[in-house]
Amino acid sequence: MAWPWRNRTGKRLLINAALIAVLLAVAALGYSVSRRQETMAAEAHRAQQLAQAAQQVKFRAADFNGWQTAYAMDILRAVPEAAADNSPSRAKFLDAAAAFDRELRALESLPVSDEAARTITIVRTAFNDFMALDQKVVKLYRSGEAGDRKAASEFVLGPEIQLYEQITDGCDATVALSAAAVGDSFARLESVGADTRRHIILLSVMAAALALVSAALAEARQRVVEERAREAQRMASLGQLAGGIAHDFNNVLAIILNYTGFVAENASDEARKDLAHVSKAAERAAGLTAQLLSFIRHESIRPEVFDVNTAIAEAHAMLARTLGEHIELVVVPSPTPLRICADAGQIQQILVNLAVNARDAMPDGGTLVITASTVNLEENQADIRPPVKAGRYFQLLVTDTGGGMSPETLDRIFEPFFTTKPKGYGTGLGLATVFGIVTAAGGSIDVSSKLGIGTTFRLYFPVADAPQEAATAFSPSAVPHGRGQSILIVEDEPALSASIARILAAGGYQVRSAVNGPDALAAHAYDGCDLLIVDVVMPDMSGPRLAEILHRTHPRLPVLYISGYIDGILGPNRLCTPETDVLEKPFTANQLLIAVSKALAGAPGGITAPA
Repeated sequence: MAWPWRNRTGKRLLINAALIAVLLAVAALGYSVSRRQETMAAEAHRAQQLAQAAQQVKFRAADFNGWQTAYAMDILRAVPEAAADNSPSRAKFLDAAAAFDRELRALESLPVSDEAARTITIVRTAFNDFMALDQKVVKLYRSGEAGDRKAASEFVLGPEIQLYEQITDGCDATVALSAAAVGDSFARLESVGADTRRHIILLSVMAAALALVSAALAEARQRVVEERAREAQRMASLGQLAGGIAHDFNNVLAIILNYTGFVAENASDEARKDLAHVSKAAERAAGLTAQLLSFIRHESIRPEVFDVNTAIAEAHAMLARTLGEHIELVVVPSPTPLRICADAGQIQQILVNLAVNARDAMPDGGTLVITASTVNLEENQADIRPPVKAGRYFQLLVTDTGGGMSPETLDRIFEPFFTTKPKGYGTGLGLATVFGIVTAAGGSIDVSSKLGIGTTFRLYFPVADAPQEAATAFSPSAVPHGRGQSILIVEDEPALSASIARILAAGGYQVRSAVNGPDALAAHAYDGCDLLIVDVVMPDMSGPRLAEILHRTHPRLPVLYISGYIDGILGPNRLCTPETDVLEKPFTANQLLIAVSKALAGAPGGITAPA
């Protein structure tokens, strides 16, 4: 028998057999990997269910604690019928306890690891002991005897708090274990992907040149996707970090500005001039922080009607310092006020993104022109995307004298992650962000570019009607003063809290301070207040949570929130709604007094005549 490799037919048979073997091996590998991924996906799904259930139990525990706090306060104040099952606070407490019990039972029904089962058992035991102790408290309180009521109060202040801490610790441990289980499940899924790639490469080496090219292309595509995902994750992490830093930095700036003002009140003329430089530097730092935040506001956008010339002027001031001396920046604002309804920070972000791209397109220098005007667009006008209705629009032109773009590049510039810059010099998200901001505001974009000549972006926004002016407006010389109203300040930064108290006391208000939610509850229970000023984000208890507890017994209590960074707290499933009035830090004494007067007036955004 002749060896098949010695003739052409035998060679084709051997090659075909090898290709068939490779295809069969790939098919077998694909089936095996698919089964493994299905199994691991099911495990990951169960882990996610456990994590969601654990988070729900933790949420219910917080709600249960809030109502128990309100109910316990009634016990401590010896409110008549406080221990009755139909009393407002106890009824809500019992409902919250029942909801916690249901969620805990749902969590107990899920398959978990031995360690997670032990933590859940600890939570169940502590909860049962808590409810048993609560029955004892109720029985003592209902007896009416002074000694029994005192014993009930001691149980509320002692063992019940200890048991709730056991419940909280168990919930936190369960959430941590479930999160670790989710991470482990996805890590195993990722390892399957890595093993799969190695086997595919090994099998592709045995295949024909076409199979090798195909495998290389697939691998390159996978790397691009992973790099894009990592880049998006890095940007999200940067946004979270910047938000946290801005929050703390704005607290520091508020302290600097307020105490500089205090010192200036009694300083000499020469010292007052020096302090003016300090205040100016702090205000500049606040402006830079605001510019930083404008780049990371992706979720909690607060549209408002504003004159776009103001946003252009602020962007101009920053671009003049950052573009470089080799770029000539020409800004032509509208000769008349132009009002649009959008987020002012995002308009500045658009200008910065386009300006940075223009700078990169002019490495040897050039001219960048930003022009604002109005135009009338027709229905379905050509060359703009997306189409807009006919009408009057604000037109923002950004023109550079750079190298321009080819038609092929021009067709893809708004695609996410598409970039012509070298690796490490661009994310491909700048123009995609611009397109998203413009379309979200009801606008459209037209781009024209020629190689060797330059590029022009035409951005169109609907012109907004001028907002109704209030009948009375505050002027710097007519800042409203109080008439002895009682204000409770809840701020965990002592120096900032002291400066706020000092401003309000000088403004005619009676002021008390608390450093956290529990202290504020105790202070309010002792003497009440006419207005609550509270930081949104605090340890132990958030500002909205504190307000919610107080509103159960004082539903008409006005609340003024303060925060150093509002992007992470506004929006669906966040601490505050977009309609909530939040005074952003740093703020001046006049801004604080005006906000307090508006809050006391009982009409959000309303005006109160100065005293």
